[in-house]
Amino acid sequence: MTSIKRKNSLIENDEIDSDEEVPSNTIGENVPLKWYENHEHIGYDLEAKKIAKPVSAGKSDEIDEFLEKMENADYWRTVYDDLTGQNVTLTNEDIAVIQQIKNAQTYPDDHVYEPWVDTFSSEVMIHPILNTPESKASFIPSKWERLKVGKYLHAIKMGWIKPAPPKEDPLSSNSYDLWSDETRTNLPRSNIPAPKLELPGHHESYNPSYEYLLDDAEVEALKAKMESDFDENERATKTIFVPKKYPSLRQVPAYDQFVYERFQRCLDLYLCPRQKRLKANIKDINDLIPDKPKPQDLHPYPLVQSLIYEGHKNIIRCLTCHTSGQWLASGSDDCTVRIWEIATTRCMNVFTFEKPIVSIQWNPVLSLLTVATGSQIVMINPRLGENAKVLFTDEFIKQLAYESSSAATDDCQWVKTSDENDKYIRLTITHSMPIRQIEWQARGDYLACILAPRSDQSQSKSILIHHLSKGRSQYPFKQLKGAVQHVRFHPTKPIFIIATQHSIKIYHLLKQQLIKRLYVNTKWISSIDIHPLGDNIICGGYDSKINWFDLDLSVKPYETYRYHKRAIRCIRYHTRLPLFASTSDDGTCIISHCSVYSDLLKNPLIVPVKILRGHQIINDLSILDCLFHPTQPWIFTSGADSTIRLFTN
Repeated sequence: MTSIKRKNSLIENDEIDSDEEVPSNTIGENVPLKWYENHEHIGYDLEAKKIAKPVSAGKSDEIDEFLEKMENADYWRTVYDDLTGQNVTLTNEDIAVIQQIKNAQTYPDDHVYEPWVDTFSSEVMIHPILNTPESKASFIPSKWERLKVGKYLHAIKMGWIKPAPPKEDPLSSNSYDLWSDETRTNLPRSNIPAPKLELPGHHESYNPSYEYLLDDAEVEALKAKMESDFDENERATKTIFVPKKYPSLRQVPAYDQFVYERFQRCLDLYLCPRQKRLKANIKDINDLIPDKPKPQDLHPYPLVQSLIYEGHKNIIRCLTCHTSGQWLASGSDDCTVRIWEIATTRCMNVFTFEKPIVSIQWNPVLSLLTVATGSQIVMINPRLGENAKVLFTDEFIKQLAYESSSAATDDCQWVKTSDENDKYIRLTITHSMPIRQIEWQARGDYLACILAPRSDQSQSKSILIHHLSKGRSQYPFKQLKGAVQHVRFHPTKPIFIIATQHSIKIYHLLKQQLIKRLYVNTKWISSIDIHPLGDNIICGGYDSKINWFDLDLSVKPYETYRYHKRAIRCIRYHTRLPLFASTSDDGTCIISHCSVYSDLLKNPLIVPVKILRGHQIINDLSILDCLFHPTQPWIFTSGADSTIRLFTN
């Protein structure tokens, strides 16, 4: 009652201007405000919108409270209204009511003792006054209300009645998110329809033709192919459909894989993401072909087979050419090393060893032919070429002093041989493990070799580097993951490149740290080579893939080629010309033109120009090694047919 009196007094006295009146809270007085203590609003208005909590005047800090007490003359009659969240100044009538209540007196305007008659309980009656049963219409929805609502609904649909427009907040245009990105736009979520199932073919007919029917051998071959093509997880999602012939449609049984295929279909629809593929509007199909020069415009490169070097009795695994371009050395499984004169195919010398030759390379500075056979590295002075260089090599080997303090002393042994004992062999390094490859540094002082450690030994001992001038050997890595397949030295920088089965790692020898790790998409790397400028690496794999890496661009392949049909055995760059070659067990050697530009904004130009054939395929092996001539556009290839072939321009 007091609140009603207070509101009436505010209106009658007109103490507050109508423009300054605060609208009352529309949530009602029966809703406890404790329900909204942990929320940012205090209820909802008639449009079902949240009512924000007002700035609480009754809960100001002590300084504001003190200033209000000193400056406001009506402070003593100001109270806080929890319902509206505002401070209310009590009128004189409100003060009088409060005084009457404090003195336990009644309010003068109330008629406490008005005459009153108890209509229902003054006289005791036998029967109730109102005992009318509820009508049936009270339980049925009103027909006229339904018609009226339908009329309004039809008017709203037709646009005759429009709802009231939403009220605009005057502060909404002035308030904005300071840190929002105006350029960001939320794209609408597009609905991508599910892909349709493939329509059944002739082989799924109940009465297929005889060419679609399979016998028992074909069914077993189909099962074996599925086991070889897919792993265990992929086979679980595949089914084998065997066509069958029925005399009539009514004799066709239920498909036993129906529920399983529908379940896999539901899994695909639920788990697999969908993507819209925009079809390119291509008017001329020739626009898809890259604009590359013709092979006739990229001469010189090897074209025809000119010479054949015969003499080995078994597979020829490795080749090396003298820096002068006059002599060629080859190593074979017949345990011999032969030195050939390139121009005449004359065999100048033959060196016989106890085990097959696995790798061979000429020293780029000295007159030393390095041969890897079994677990030994044998350095030979064949006494070919300039006489001054031959004598300098012998004097250099005589002055060598070996260090016995290296960590690899127990795993290898250096032994010098004088002219009296052997005319050609100058140095022998014996290892405790078999050798797989050797590689000279460009200056001819460091020799890296790949060893084949036993299963109980660490992979860190698979690479050993020999320092020729100091007669010292060392393991450059304490830890090394993966089986090493190939190694290369950078042509100009102290950088060492290691190829494992699945990756290529580049190390800086002076800083002793890993610079880059290249990620290849081949299953097993077989051979790598580095461009003479040192900015590009090419690798081949046993899965017939070739990866070209641009070290200035990315750690992933710049280009991937797969034009061989079998495993790639060797891949080589030309030291002077823009050429590289790849050999495979399919009996082909493919020559490709590769132009590398100093401008970093221009990508390398790679064009296959020639396919060279000539070697035979013996026991699934063909061309095992290839080598470019140091100065001419010629290439040497060695194969399983025990021949070396020279292709020239």
